[in-house]
Amino acid sequence: MDNPYAASTPSHETPVYSPGIVDPQAVQALQGTKPWVRLCSVMGFISTGFILLAALVMLFGGAFMTTQKQTFPFAGFQFVLGLLYAAMGILYLFPSIKLWKYGSSIVRLMGSGSNADLIEALDQQRSFWKFVGIMILVMIALYVLAIIGALGFAMVSAARGAH
Repeated sequence: MDNPYAASTPSHETPVYSPGIVDPQAVQALQGTKPWVRLCSVMGFISTGFILLAALVMLFGGAFMTTQKQTFPFAGFQFVLGLLYAAMGILYLFPSIKLWKYGSSIVRLMGSGSNADLIEALDQQRSFWKFVGIMILVMIALYVLAIIGALGFAMVSAARGAH
């Protein structure tokens, strides 16, 4: 008599894996993400280009304004803003590169189906998400500092206005 409480594992549903070969369904799942990974990567490269172009315009515009005999009140601010945009553009470049590498790893996995290529693809994905996570934490810290700075500035301004 069979045990009615035993786990049933029909032989036709049990997958058979060869050592070093990835399950085709796993490859297919990653293959389905590849177009979106490439799209996000390319859009990141394009955005980086526009941000760096805007930074150059601000840097040269700010520098040009400061050389004019007529004084522009925000010329220094525009130059600093251009430097900030350049830094942002460079930061945007890194996740785009990481996504591109992830997409390339998926392409290699699709061709080989090997565990080594799967591990490489997942490692590239991990690297992307690690970078994004660190950037989120840095941005939260900068927001907190900006809020504290704004509150401090408001309190000092209010104290000066009261006298």
